[in-house]
This record gives sequence, structure tokens and C-alpha cells, in this order.
Amino acid sequence: MSCTCPVPRERSYDRSCRTCGKLIDPRCVSNDENMAAFVHLLAGLPHMKREAIVQALERERAGRRTFGLSYLARDNPAEAQEEAADGINYCAFQWFCDRRDGAEAIDLDLLDAAHHFARAHAALERRRRREG
Repeated sequence: MSCTCPVPRERSYDRSCRTCGKLIDPRCVSNDENMAAFVHLLAGLPHMKREAIVQALERERAGRRTFGLSYLARDNPAEAQEEAADGINYCAFQWFCDRRDGAEAIDLDLLDAAHHFARAHAALERRRRREG
């Protein structure tokens, strides 16, 4: 039987939970092996950029010690929707900066990025509705 604690506290020497003592399912742990498996899935998608994957991996690795397995008790699609909405706002903010600098028209790459953030938001909403 494996750990079912909302947020397991992983022991490094045997991968068991400090709270319940049961083993933590290795498939749910954010580690190099599991992230590599996810990247393998991403690599098959059209227009997937290596730079985005590298930055995501760097950010995930940097947060492992701080955040641990907290994602197991979080509504990750809802959190990602908030990030997607923030991405739309960042595009708007850059447009405001560009206008301040004298730009007459919006940069089409900002519109493209905002569009992709909106599509991500919609995809995450579909996921949440299936789970809800």
C-alpha cells in the first residue's frame, strides 16, 4: 500500500513518507526521470520550442526543495488557468509600454502570445470540467 497523505513528506533515503511511513508512488514524484517522461510527450507536439521546455525544467528543479510534493494537494489546472490569465495581462502591459515608447500598432507577436494563453486557459477549463 502506498502513501495517500495529501502532501507526503518524502524521506530521501527510502522514498517513504515521514508522516505515514508508507512508500510514495514514484510515478507521482516530480523528479528528473518523471520530468523527462513528460518532456518526451511534449517533444512530439507541433511547434514545441526547446527553449520553453528548458526554462520550465529549470524552474521546476529550482522549486523542488521549496515546494516539495505540495502539487499533490493543489488544483493544478486552476493554478495554471490563473497563470494563463496573467500571461494575457503581461502581453497587455507590454503593449502599454510599447505605446508609451511611441508604437502606433500592437506587436502581432503579443497578440499571438495572448491568443495562446487564452487557448491554454480554455484547455485547462475543459480539464477541470471533466474532473469536476
